[in-house]
Amino acid sequence: MRERIWSELGQAKHNHFYSCFLLARQRRWLNYYNMTILAFSSGGVMGWAIWKNLPLLSCIIVATISLAKLLSPHIMPSEKQIDKLDQISDFYFDYYNKIEQIWYDHYNDRITDEQAQARFYEIKNTERDIGKIVNEIVKSINKRIYIRADQETRNYLSNNFNV
Repeated sequence: MRERIWSELGQAKHNHFYSCFLLARQRRWLNYYNMTILAFSSGGVMGWAIWKNLPLLSCIIVATISLAKLLSPHIMPSEKQIDKLDQISDFYFDYYNKIEQIWYDHYNDRITDEQAQARFYEIKNTERDIGKIVNEIVKSINKRIYIRADQETRNYLSNNFNV
């Protein structure tokens, strides 16, 4: 049971790091997107007098920005999706702490294998509901974020558990 708890401990920390890094990335992209739309709206760059001499270019830019606004629900994460990703990150933070407590209790012989197994699966069952949200939000794994989360997880476990 000890190996199973250790494996889940690492996976929970990895999921937490991955969701945090993905959340930061999506917020950053949404901010860039919103700033670009705002900059090229009628009150921004497109309101400058220079565009009177370049009507074709200004029409192309306005059309592109309008198209980007229409496509935004399909190409950019919504605030609702970002809130759900934040919820996932919070879940894995708490989940990791609960698994870590079982690990320490079992490692220090404060609980038996049977007690550890019962508590482990009780906590593991809480992951079912968040799994549905994860499947809704995360359509594909970002390899760079995955590798970064893996490195951070290894560093964290190495620093805190001397492995």
